[in-house]
Amino acid sequence: MLRTIQTIISLVFVFVVFNITGCKPIQTPVTPVKPSTIRASIDLVNVIDDKVNVEIQIDNLSLDTISYYLPKIVPGTYQNNNFGKYIEDFKAIDNDGNPIDVQKYGNNRWMIYNAKQLDKITYWVNDTFDSESSHDVFSPTGSNIIKDKNFILNLYAFIGYFGGMKDNAYKLFIKYPSSLEASTSVEEIRFDNATNISKTDIDYFVFKRYADVADNPIMYSSPDKASFKVNDIEVLLSVYSKKKTHKAARIMPQMERMIRAQKDFLGDISSTKKYTILLYLSSTKSNDAQGFGALEHNTSTVVVLPESLSREKLNEALTDVVSHEFFHIVTPLTIHSKEIHDFDYNNPKMSQHLWLYEGTTEYFSILFQITQGLITKNEFFERIIGKIEASSSFDDSIVFTTMSKNILVDPYRNSYRNVYEKGALISMCLDIIIREKSNGANGLLDLIKKLSVKYGADAPFDDKKLINVIEEVSYPEVSMFLQKHVMNNTPIDYEFYLNKAGLLYGIKNVPSSYFIFKQEPFVTGSESTKEVIFTSDIPFNSFLKELGIIEGDVLLSINEKIYNFKNIYDLFGDSNKWKIGDEITFKVKRNNETLILKSYVIKPTIEKIILQQNPKASEQQKIILKKWIND
Repeated sequence: MLRTIQTIISLVFVFVVFNITGCKPIQTPVTPVKPSTIRASIDLVNVIDDKVNVEIQIDNLSLDTISYYLPKIVPGTYQNNNFGKYIEDFKAIDNDGNPIDVQKYGNNRWMIYNAKQLDKITYWVNDTFDSESSHDVFSPTGSNIIKDKNFILNLYAFIGYFGGMKDNAYKLFIKYPSSLEASTSVEEIRFDNATNISKTDIDYFVFKRYADVADNPIMYSSPDKASFKVNDIEVLLSVYSKKKTHKAARIMPQMERMIRAQKDFLGDISSTKKYTILLYLSSTKSNDAQGFGALEHNTSTVVVLPESLSREKLNEALTDVVSHEFFHIVTPLTIHSKEIHDFDYNNPKMSQHLWLYEGTTEYFSILFQITQGLITKNEFFERIIGKIEASSSFDDSIVFTTMSKNILVDPYRNSYRNVYEKGALISMCLDIIIREKSNGANGLLDLIKKLSVKYGADAPFDDKKLINVIEEVSYPEVSMFLQKHVMNNTPIDYEFYLNKAGLLYGIKNVPSSYFIFKQEPFVTGSESTKEVIFTSDIPFNSFLKELGIIEGDVLLSINEKIYNFKNIYDLFGDSNKWKIGDEITFKVKRNNETLILKSYVIKPTIEKIILQQNPKASEQQKIILKKWIND
């Protein structure tokens, strides 16, 4: 068995003392817990079976029993991940080195008995990147352990909290291979500033409370870093590329251009002096990360993308992904509800304002690109059209605030992606309303600035009072819109709001292929089941609609020719040989029932949204458009 981190850490535990005052019991037991700094150590050197050892030390406990938790869910994610499932060989040790009885409850809780004698707990942590086929932890939310090469430490996957002690301070010691370096936004504390013991490949960090632990990811890798300053913000880009296909120095110019444009867009809104982009480039093999995107934190983001991307495609992906995450420094990381501020990692109470957290952020990530000249007006219109089309595939009768409050349970969690589609469109409409009421002078960003001043990172708002506050600092029409379309389920008339900015909105039928439209296929192949499944982010064409195909149908055969994962591409060639008017028979599986669908071959078309400027727009409409998108 691996021995705990060397004597130096034990000595540091003795010599480095922080005075912590106050403790806020949140979970049972309710008996007051004496203030105590929690000391955590992670050993990245002695990796065994792709696992790392963690040791947690605590003293001054006056309880007979105490629970230790790993999070079930963390802020910024909207699904239960149960990080306790990746913990093995959990042990509690008393002051004499003897084991203490421990009982595990569920996935994430360990009850420790005779806690007054507790000296430390130890356990081993598995990572998530190399086993993603067996779970649904989104890669940027997870963890990675590659001995001597790369460690993605979303710290909540390694370090937990004691019941009633989430507000206690943490001291974290990480022993790491000398060939690697840490990349993070949290400031490292030098040993020689705190004690006379010198540093030997051990990093030392201090956190005020568990929320800060969970909010500060760290990546250890062979150093490939680039940094730059944007006004008063220092930005660090750290890249791990196994094949060294991409280098931080080559990626940095696009990141600097983008973040500089974002800071210009935000103006005087600023909530951080340092921002770190931790970019992990995956091989996409079965034992590597498969979920591509990012997870936001207050002062950093973890980004996972395929290493195989060209430089141009990587820059495009980073622009879309990182710009969204960077804007999260405003919502919800600066403006957020009490549910977010005092987050319950194992019994979460979700906020009803996902439209603000994710919708506004997604909208700003598009809007800044047009106002700062990074995309053209037509490209901006295409982004809006894409949001409207994507949103149309979701159930529009679901109340957005109800969905948000219940996002972790069925049927609402199936609509989560709509917060990026309809959520962004809600923000667009609010922006146009404010522009209209102020004759173009103000927009949604001005409302966000006012909310930032009123609240801020340490002053969360009351979920139920937010709409009233928004009305106080903006216009009654803004509140009316939110009441009607967000707190109730009245569909949004996008044509009505876009017309205020002098834009013509309509729908026309355009030609389509039978199984693909503009490189977006209506079918996908399942590698696990070897089936061909009808699934699409855009509405089906007229042929498939008339035939009666619905999303999720499994294609078995067409005119008795069997189709599966191996010959899926035959669909495109075979359909080119079909003749208009011929009878056609599809055999599909729906909910384990086989259906025969018959029709006649028609020329397929698809409804396409058209958005363009109205040549007859009034002067007021022209002003609103100009101020809205900097036209």
